[in-house]
Amino acid sequence: MDLTVGTELNFCLNYTCEDAHRTTVTVLLYAGVTAVIILTVCGNLLVIISILHFKQLHTPTNFLILSLATADMMVGVIVMPLQFITKTLCWHMSTTLCYFSLLCSFHFTFVSIYNVTLISLDRFYALSNPFQYSNNITLKVTSVLICLNWFLSLCYNLFFIYLNVTGNGDVVCFGECPVVVNETWAVIDLFVIFVIPCSVMIILYTKIFAIARKHAKNINITRNYGECVPKASERKAATTLGILVIVFVACLLPYFLCIELSPIIPYTLFDQVLDATLTILQLNSAINPIIYALFYPWFQRCAKLILMLNIFNPGSSLINVLSKN
Repeated sequence: MDLTVGTELNFCLNYTCEDAHRTTVTVLLYAGVTAVIILTVCGNLLVIISILHFKQLHTPTNFLILSLATADMMVGVIVMPLQFITKTLCWHMSTTLCYFSLLCSFHFTFVSIYNVTLISLDRFYALSNPFQYSNNITLKVTSVLICLNWFLSLCYNLFFIYLNVTGNGDVVCFGECPVVVNETWAVIDLFVIFVIPCSVMIILYTKIFAIARKHAKNINITRNYGECVPKASERKAATTLGILVIVFVACLLPYFLCIELSPIIPYTLFDQVLDATLTILQLNSAINPIIYALFYPWFQRCAKLILMLNIFNPGSSLINVLSKN
C-alpha cells in the first residue's frame, strides 16, 4: 500500500496560511508596510524624474544612480506588494505568478548589487584618473554598461530559476513558492551575487578613501603656496556614495548569512528569519532616496521643483540645480 500520496496530501492540508486578526498591532503593521512601499516608489520616482528631466544632471555617475533608482522603484512596485499580499493576506500565487515574483526579486537585487559596484568603479576611476575620466567615461559608455548589467542579470536569473525552481521533483503544496537550490548553485550564486561584488566594493572604497586623504593633505600644502587645489566635489561625491555602499552591504549581509547558516537554524524558525532578512534587504530600496535627500543638495532642489510642478514650465530642464542660489 502506497502511503506517499496520502502523506503528502496530509502535509499540504496542514500547511495553512495564518490569517492575522485585525488587531491594533496588525493594522499598524499594515500601515507601516504601506508607508514603506509608498516611500520606495515615490522617493525613487523623484530621483528618476530629476535625472531624466534636468540636463545638468546628465552625467555618467547620475545615470548609474538612475539605473539603481529604477531597480529600487520596481522593488516597490512589484516585489514588496506581492510579498505583502501573500504573507499577510493569505493570497496564494499561481505557479506562473510564483516564477514571475521570484524572477523580479532576484533580477532587481542582482541589478542593484552590480549598479552599486559600477558606482564604486566610477568613483575610483574619477579620483585616481581625473584627467582621463571625462574622455573615457562618457554617457554612451555608461549607458552600454547599464544595459549590459540589466541584460546579463535577466539571463542569469532566468537560467537560475529554470534549473533550481522547475522540475526538482519535490512536493509543492498549493500556495507555496519554494526555491530548492543544489549545493553547486548555492556556491555559484553566493560568489556571483555577494562575494565578488562586495569584495570589489570594499577594495575600491578602501582605495578611494586613501586617495581622498592624500588629496586632503595636498590641499593643505597647495594652499600654503597659493597653488591650485583639486576639486572637493569629487571627494564629497565619493564620500556620499561610500555611505550608499556601506548601507547597501549592511542590508545585504543578513540575507546571505541566513542562507549560509540555514543548516544550523531550526526549521521552525527559518521561515521567520528568512522573511526578516528579506525585509531588511528590500528596505534598502526605501533608504537610498533618503540618503540622496540628506547628502545631495541637488536632489533637494529637484524634488522641490518637481513637487511644485515647475518642471512643466518652458525651459525648466535648463535650470541650474547644482547652484546654491
